[in-house]
Amino acid sequence: MDAENVVIIGAGPAGLAAANQLKLYGIDPLVYECDQPGGLLLNAYSVINYPGVPEGLSGKELINKFELPSMLMFGEVTRVFGEDNLYEIHSDCGDIRTQSVIIASGTKPKKIIVPGVEENRVHYKIKDLHNCSGKSAAVIGGGDAALDYAISLRLNMSCTVSVYARGDFSKVVPHLMRKVLLIPGITLFPASLPKNSFSEDIIVVAAGRTPRVDFISTNLLSSPPADGSFHMCGDCSNGIYRQTAIAVGNGVEAAMKVARYLKDVGIV
Repeated sequence: MDAENVVIIGAGPAGLAAANQLKLYGIDPLVYECDQPGGLLLNAYSVINYPGVPEGLSGKELINKFELPSMLMFGEVTRVFGEDNLYEIHSDCGDIRTQSVIIASGTKPKKIIVPGVEENRVHYKIKDLHNCSGKSAAVIGGGDAALDYAISLRLNMSCTVSVYARGDFSKVVPHLMRKVLLIPGITLFPASLPKNSFSEDIIVVAAGRTPRVDFISTNLLSSPPADGSFHMCGDCSNGIYRQTAIAVGNGVEAAMKVARYLKDVGIV
């Protein structure tokens, strides 16, 4: 079984920041990504709270400014656990062992049953939607992500958009609400869920997310090693504080601690 010094699971902002920081120490990590580098940032219409870009950038534009790691493996990690003072990583690309692990696996959407809607009309991300021009779209959700998706669907894909929420959109960041209210073609429907059916061509669900940590052994989740060899960072560990700048800081911090650990044990 092959061995590595550092494995990073996830190539979103946290994982990419960690990989770049490790590179500064002369450490070349192996990074797993199950989809595309960038994570949820690829769905963002505009990021305006990232340092250095006060005018805002789309998520795709921002992630294109990140350096990709030299060892980037596309595959799904299915199991991570400790074994003989090492970590064993199982994936659909094969199994390896590593001295240290940084988990930056992000989140997964909360799946819901949409009454009267065929499964192929329901989506949980918008980055893969194509040929939507002129179609109607329903966004289900009352938070920031729902309104950001609505803006992308309207301005990037020329959809007419209806946003349905269980509550009154009171949790939405004010600047985002102001922007949505100025865009013709987006209509908000507070206190409109549950609905019996949706007539729109496309249904996009933004009804919350949960940490993607089901592949991590129970022992590692409940009692992670305190020696600096194991870290969780970014959205998978930050609860509701899922912001790009926070994830990047988490990744840099995790990388610094892993580099110190590897130096202390004489590996680098």
